[in-house]
Amino acid sequence: MDEMRKRFWDTFEQMQEDFDKFFDHYARAKQPSLVAFRTRWAPLANIYDDGESLLVLVEIAGMRREALDLRIEEDRLILRGTRDEPGPTARGCYHQMEIPFGEFELTVPLAAPVDADRAEARYEDGFLHVSLPKIPEAKPRRIMLDVP
Repeated sequence: MDEMRKRFWDTFEQMQEDFDKFFDHYARAKQPSLVAFRTRWAPLANIYDDGESLLVLVEIAGMRREALDLRIEEDRLILRGTRDEPGPTARGCYHQMEIPFGEFELTVPLAAPVDADRAEARYEDGFLHVSLPKIPEAKPRRIMLDVP
């Protein structure tokens, strides 16, 4: 029984070494890197709460302002648009392809009620800055009773 157990572990260790060699070789290979995107992609975003407003920062370099559609619907901020590829599409062999182009959509759930009429947005240096002032919560108020 001990001999069988030893052979099992020897075989297991050999498999582990073979896997390590395979992945080491794969990691060092100079193969093209390709990232596949869904039909619609979502840009990266940071969301902050400064106490008075929700602040949303979206990375959307290479966009034209008129290609953006920004809306507040119920308890969500929705950004849609299309990023076109700059210049003609290359006909060669890609070595790396990571920048998404085409239609995108980003939906940001809002953690607090916001005043859509006072929302502000600006597009600067490849970033969309959105400020959404929060609606102040009703504070409990004590009502004094007038007793005759």
